Amino acid sequence: MKKALVLGAGGFIGSHLVKKLKKEGFWVRGVDSKHPEFSPTEADDFVIGDLRNPYLVRYVIDQKFDEVYQLAADMGGAGYIFTGENDANVMHNSATINLNVLDVIKDVGVGKIFYSSSACIYPEYVQMEEKNSGLKEDMAYPTQPDSEYGGKSFSVKCFICHI
Repeated sequence: MKKALVLGAGGFIGSHLVKKLKKEGFWVRGVDSKHPEFSPTEADDFVIGDLRNPYLVRYVIDQKFDEVYQLAADMGGAGYIFTGENDANVMHNSATINLNVLDVIKDVGVGKIFYSSSACIYPEYVQMEEKNSGLKEDMAYPTQPDSEYGGKSFSVKCFICHI
């Protein structure tokens, strides 16, 4: 049986991803600082914890997974992200999560890793275009993320593409 790890499995997208993977026959471990809010998790194993803690990351990535989905981040909501007052914390916390995950998977190995960056990596003018038929990869250049959160997403996205 294939195994998948979903980091950020308590969030809206993560909880639905867990459901999809289960329907596809995967054994799924979900990890988040909270349980999904609107329905019980369907993960076979769900770990509550802070992925900034490298010991927790080593605990949850204790085996080779066929697929790893890294959705976890310091999101805190738009009121937290876009005030500008928390930029250093957002960058530090999210980078710490990503670096902890990368550090462990390079030792354990994975089949595939998916890193979901934010739409915030795209310049605000691209996001606001009325006739925009959808964001595309090449629209992220030149880099002009709409926030520090977007800058973090763009930086890590580029790094993971090269491992």
